[in-house]
Amino acid sequence: MATAGSKSALIVGASRGLGLGLANELTGRGWSVTGTVRKLPSDRRAFDEGVELALLDINEPAMVDKFLAGIKGKIFDVVFINGAIGGPQGKTAATATPDEITHLFMTNVISPVSLAYKLAPHVKSKTGILAFMTSILGSVTLGAGSYAVLYSSSKAALNQLTRSFVAELKPDFTVLSMHPGWVKTDMGGSGADIDVATSVSGIADVLAAKAGSGGHEYLDYTGKTIPW
Repeated sequence: MATAGSKSALIVGASRGLGLGLANELTGRGWSVTGTVRKLPSDRRAFDEGVELALLDINEPAMVDKFLAGIKGKIFDVVFINGAIGGPQGKTAATATPDEITHLFMTNVISPVSLAYKLAPHVKSKTGILAFMTSILGSVTLGAGSYAVLYSSSKAALNQLTRSFVAELKPDFTVLSMHPGWVKTDMGGSGADIDVATSVSGIADVLAAKAGSGGHEYLDYTGKTIPW
């Protein structure tokens, strides 16, 4: 349970998978955690009792405005923008529809970075962290080849737009672009390398280690640097 003087985190996209896992992991470490969901669950047993839930759909401007009004004056040690969609499975730029591509890039790229500008004033100065959940598939250097080409492209675009965000804003807090590993989630599938608990435990360790480090890094859940 969170205690007076404990660290605080805002997890954007905490309804399931990695976001839910990270919210519970940090709460278990004594953090005060707010997790956003697009719809309040009828049964919240999946959430640690210490996780405060807030409504937010990052693609809906009215919901974003209402959410921001609700956190007015709040400052967090960590703001973690999580959540993404896989996009049209098995499709390419030649076969996906304009609506499918638009929804993918709005959800995975434009809306997260747009929200980051609005949340920057809520990140603690100096020791705070603003983190984006990205993927190693977004590394242009490593290249994803023909695998999940539209999803990979969206993560590469997220990385680039995040770098532009940092260059423009020059924040006095740390920015992290984090690859969670290949995780057993709805998106990662049952054949993935690691489970959610392993990923979020590693991510939480990285967040603790990087507080106050400054700059912008592209890291995996073990703290290893990934080439852009």
